[in-house]
Amino acid sequence: MSPAGGQPLAALGARLSAFAAKVVPDPFVLALGLTLVVAAIGAGHLASGGSEAIGWTLAEGWVSGFASAGGFAFALQMCLVLVTGHALALSPPVQRGVRALARRVRGPGRAAFVVSLVACLASIVHWGLGAIVGAFLAREIGRSAGPEGKLHYPLLGAAAYGGFAVWHGGLSGSAPLKVAEAGHFAAPLVTTHPGGVVPVAETLFSPLNLAITGTLCVVLPSLFAALVPPEAARVAPDPEALAPLAAEPPSPKGFRVESSRWVGLALGSGGLALVLGAWATERMALDLDLVNLIFLFVGMALQGSLRRYAEAVTDGARGAGAIILQFPFYFGILGLMKASGLIGWISEALVGLATAETFPALAFLSAGVVNLLVPSGGGQWAVQGEILLGAGDALGVAPGTTVMAFAYGDAWTNTLQPFWALPLLGIMGLEAKAIVGYTAVAFLVMGLLVPLMLFALG
Repeated sequence: MSPAGGQPLAALGARLSAFAAKVVPDPFVLALGLTLVVAAIGAGHLASGGSEAIGWTLAEGWVSGFASAGGFAFALQMCLVLVTGHALALSPPVQRGVRALARRVRGPGRAAFVVSLVACLASIVHWGLGAIVGAFLAREIGRSAGPEGKLHYPLLGAAAYGGFAVWHGGLSGSAPLKVAEAGHFAAPLVTTHPGGVVPVAETLFSPLNLAITGTLCVVLPSLFAALVPPEAARVAPDPEALAPLAAEPPSPKGFRVESSRWVGLALGSGGLALVLGAWATERMALDLDLVNLIFLFVGMALQGSLRRYAEAVTDGARGAGAIILQFPFYFGILGLMKASGLIGWISEALVGLATAETFPALAFLSAGVVNLLVPSGGGQWAVQGEILLGAGDALGVAPGTTVMAFAYGDAWTNTLQPFWALPLLGIMGLEAKAIVGYTAVAFLVMGLLVPLMLFALG
């Protein structure tokens, strides 16, 4: 029996995943390798143009990108997105809601549908939340059903991770929020907007995004519900994976500021009111900084105490190491591309290949390919943002459409790239090979559906 329970497309995805596991190195090694590849291509481009002091030109470009203040600020923003979403997902109200919903779900198809839908909706709210809340729900459904519940546990894991495929069209989408900031690094390429700022009304809240993301929120849960294998092929969860999570240690007796739920609730609610008030009166725009502030205060209010919130953030920070280490290298790559003139060269090539009608689909496909090598939406935008916006501007494509086409492509191949599935796999006690066969089906469906919608609506 194949890992995908006999489904031909899922079996193909499992084979592709096994092949990738053998040949694709660690993401940090990829970042270093991409640096060398881009440096070599950039040197050739400079040499073909008769440039001198090629080595110094590339070295200065790499250092300026690697050490850029904007790069370090972006890395910190991404770390805050991760930890604020993680802390929100671990808050008692969210956990109680997950357990209450899990008790009401019965049947393998319905379980897969509900897990995928909740993961989609959570990812739209916040990618850090979506990355793990689906896993908690799938795990609790497995606990409620028990080993004899006839559920297919690997499919629940795939449904939870598959919902992550819509994150970049949600409220914490890296690229659309970044271009909404004044002075973002790709601003000079957006010649149609004052200051190069693309408001979220043209990206996250555009009819294009509402249509595509809304369609995926229906298609993906329905797809996972249809992938339930025959009963004889279903795999029950390991009883050890269903063991209750460690209980929260008791709070110390007596009033302590850090342990008082009233202090946490007051600070969180008060901070949230101030931030939302500033947004409502247009003193602050909806960008990455505002999103981080909103979820910081929401998480603080829901966690119950400052101590618990700090512990939840510390727990989430364990996953931030890759962001801290790799983001400077991605901005170093961007510096190499600027110094060597590769951005303009590649943009001209894209303009020559595409038309205004076909460019969004091409941007989607290119983002999907690059995401397999750069498994971070923010880091990938640092590498591709200027290229795509420059080419789209030359072709007359609205910058909001270009940004969202990139966003869908980045999220698309997450269904094959298990980098962001690591927290989910740990929560559910699964291995990547158990779920990627199923998520590969979502990869194929999205790869057909989204380009067609971009062509029709873009």
